[in-house]
Amino acid sequence: MKQFVVAVSIDKVQTFLYYVLQAYIQENQANSGTLREIVSSSLLISETFFRDIGIEGKDGEFSDHIEERLLTCSGMCIVTTSLDRELIIEKLDRLFRKYYKTFKGQLLVKYVVFEKKLSTNQDKLEVIKESKKRLRQQDCLNRIIDNHRDLLFQFSDIPDRKDKGLEKSIVSIQEYPGFVRDINALYSEKEAGNDNHFRVAVIKADLDGMGDLFEQLEDFTVYKEISQLLSKFISLDYLHKLTAKYQEKDRDFKLYPLYMAGDDIFFAVTAAHLLDGVTLCKEILQQLNEEITKLRKQYSTNLRQLSLSIGIDFTFNREPIRYYYERVQRQVEEAKAYSRDCKDKVEKSSYMKISINDYVFEDYEAEKKSQWAYFKDDVKLLKGAIQEGFSANHFLYGLLSKISDKTIDSSDIKFSNAVLYHLLPEHLESSNKKMREYELLITENLLRQLLVIKKSDSEKRKSNPRGGPERELSFERKQRERLERHVRMLLLFSDPRFAITGDKVKVTDFDFDKKRIRGTLFNKPLRYLYYQSLHSPLKDKFIREHKIKHFRDFFVMPASYKARNGYSVPVYRTLQISSSMVHRFKKMDKNQIGTVAEMLQSVNNRKKEDIEKLEAQRKSEKKAPPGLFFDEEAFRSVGVETNFWTDDYIDTLLIFYRMNDLSIQYRTLYSDNRSKNRSNRNKKRHQKGRRPKGDKR
Repeated sequence: MKQFVVAVSIDKVQTFLYYVLQAYIQENQANSGTLREIVSSSLLISETFFRDIGIEGKDGEFSDHIEERLLTCSGMCIVTTSLDRELIIEKLDRLFRKYYKTFKGQLLVKYVVFEKKLSTNQDKLEVIKESKKRLRQQDCLNRIIDNHRDLLFQFSDIPDRKDKGLEKSIVSIQEYPGFVRDINALYSEKEAGNDNHFRVAVIKADLDGMGDLFEQLEDFTVYKEISQLLSKFISLDYLHKLTAKYQEKDRDFKLYPLYMAGDDIFFAVTAAHLLDGVTLCKEILQQLNEEITKLRKQYSTNLRQLSLSIGIDFTFNREPIRYYYERVQRQVEEAKAYSRDCKDKVEKSSYMKISINDYVFEDYEAEKKSQWAYFKDDVKLLKGAIQEGFSANHFLYGLLSKISDKTIDSSDIKFSNAVLYHLLPEHLESSNKKMREYELLITENLLRQLLVIKKSDSEKRKSNPRGGPERELSFERKQRERLERHVRMLLLFSDPRFAITGDKVKVTDFDFDKKRIRGTLFNKPLRYLYYQSLHSPLKDKFIREHKIKHFRDFFVMPASYKARNGYSVPVYRTLQISSSMVHRFKKMDKNQIGTVAEMLQSVNNRKKEDIEKLEAQRKSEKKAPPGLFFDEEAFRSVGVETNFWTDDYIDTLLIFYRMNDLSIQYRTLYSDNRSKNRSNRNKKRHQKGRRPKGDKR
């Protein structure tokens, strides 16, 4: 008796689901669909399809004629049968016509039949791969089209809600009480009063490299086990189980499933529960990878862990799905493209790529925090600052309007000045310590987006052998784009409609490292202003280097002094210039160098000898050196010769002087406790060396 392999798949599944969602969820531009219709469409791709074939139940085409199930997964099955070939084809043709007519071409059943004697598991694995290959070939589709030409080339209406085709697959949803019945139900009755302004987070996730994974499998049992794992964890049942688990912790957590099968995860949550939605996806991935690890040990295979690409989009609850479906799919593709560039990172445990607003974050389990973990901390930090009264939305929108201004963006010096001026702390002198520290943490967070490694490998090891390479500020195009994306992301979550849920945040939840903050917020910007803004923009082939340095030295010079604790303290020596004077300079004709020199001389009138004497005195007292001596005549000469005195240069001086003052205030508020810490360490070491009381040794 001949044995035939029958492989059947549902083609155009994504098109069909798109149709179902658009037709049912958002008919007439409204999300009026129900959970019943969503569940129905998802189960159609699996359970109903299997019943129609005869894998389950007794009324399918091949009921009582299937000898062995080789593969059953979402939208596909491969079985063996001993029926006559002509009868097999007749049954498959009938199945094709049923689905095509019922769903008006929205679903296409593809099938192949070939004779094959199976005696070993290796034979079965080869048959599965051969079946998939044949189903993908154009010859398969051409043959189906030729066999059903009379049906395919007749005009038919697009199904509407009165069509009963889809209703045939509707099943009870009493087993899914944790899912909301429609998108509007994601919000409470109070919030649901304004139907047009519900913010919804749409999350679409896709397992990476599933095709390649199955192609590499060389064991039929492992192949079958992996398929069963996907069916178990990428399913409405498991999604509902996790939803119920989250609702036990947070009764306000609500989820609306859109599609869950194969290697696709697609659902909606409130914008406030976005982070929970992503964590839920991660739990699914972790469960899959834990089971894969068990299989790897059990069968001694080289199965690699799976990774996940996630796309996120925000939408109004009544927005047509065709808009946000395309947007969220584009975010998924952004995440997948990023993973192709970072293949070496895929092996990290539970590795995910999360794309939101065209910004891709990595997330994985490791000792070092992932990008997504840092982002979650940033959102939490923002929430805490807002709770304390920080005007985050106003602050971030002001920064965004500056860095997206074409006039400012056209010049490196204008861009860096605009950013650094906007990020000058305003609450450093505030008596509200929480507000002050929230502002410092948020500002530091923004400046970190501009940090890059500048030095060569040998210089890194030489300058910082223990702490790794030093990072410096950069305002090049890549860093500018990174900053803008980050600001837009934070701005999104500063909107009350996107407020992340959770317990009240405290500033003590965050790592307020005084030294790190001082370095990022003051030391690095001051270095950038000194070496870049007050130097590099002035370079000109007709002006010698010493002239540029000479002009800068009128206003700023780096120095250091030995403090009472024995440590060398770096400082900047400056002139005495008030902010009001700087603003007057901006309004003046820039060619009036003489007038500028007179104004500077009037408030910096100490003689050089007096400055040198005061410098020696302060050195003996282990105090910071005095301000600079101002040479009026030299300033007039260099100023007229070089034309360095411009609005941009004046702006840079204003920022530098203000930042330097704030740096001194910061040191006063958060004094360096290195001596105290060293003393404590010595005390502990001494106590450790002493014998306990009563010890007779």
